[in-house]
Amino acid sequence: MLRSLVLILLIVNAAFYAWSQGWLNQMVGVQPDGQHEPLRLKQQVQADRIVVMPVPKPVTAAVATKVAIVKAVPPPASAPSTPESSLCVEAGPFNPTEHSGLASTLNTLLPPGSWSSQTVAIQGLWLVYMGPYVDADMLERKQIELRRIKGLDFEEVRTPANLALGLSLGRYNRIEDAEAGLTVLRNRGIRTARIVNIRPNMDVQVVQVPHATADMQATLSGLKLPQGKGFTACRS
Repeated sequence: MLRSLVLILLIVNAAFYAWSQGWLNQMVGVQPDGQHEPLRLKQQVQADRIVVMPVPKPVTAAVATKVAIVKAVPPPASAPSTPESSLCVEAGPFNPTEHSGLASTLNTLLPPGSWSSQTVAIQGLWLVYMGPYVDADMLERKQIELRRIKGLDFEEVRTPANLALGLSLGRYNRIEDAEAGLTVLRNRGIRTARIVNIRPNMDVQVVQVPHATADMQATLSGLKLPQGKGFTACRS
């Protein structure tokens, strides 16, 4: 039995080998690669016709920025030129004689119409006054004497020079008020006091330069004005 099976297998293997080599093509009519070779050849031909297209690269943000339409930006407008800064300055008050001399100087140094004068009425000043005393010791003794009078106010006078080393017992802008004050003091036993005029009622001049440029300010600051009065910023 076993021998018969082995013999059958040998016959089958020999037949398969003969068929695979094509020895039995005419007898069997079936070629071992006849059904597969044409299809494989056709696939090879079609594969040769395939064209590989490159994969497009994604557009990056940087590239998108480069291809974006750039609008023309107009050049920045130049800043408008600013006028030269100026300052209102004034000096005074001056009495008529002082003002006359200053006016002549300003007409020479400043452009016409660049300055003006304003008249200001100044009240007079009167003192109820004692003195002047011959020296500081006499002045000190008189102050000790006045301190004994209850409720009496006084102060030392240093200017003007002709009234230095004296004492003021009251300052008044009207002569009538000064006279009334002197009467009160005499009723309190002060007999040597008197009324002196420091400044009379008068009209004075204030000089103003409304729009003084830096050059004009430098010029005005170098002027020597009466009584050391100089140009300063306008008060109003």
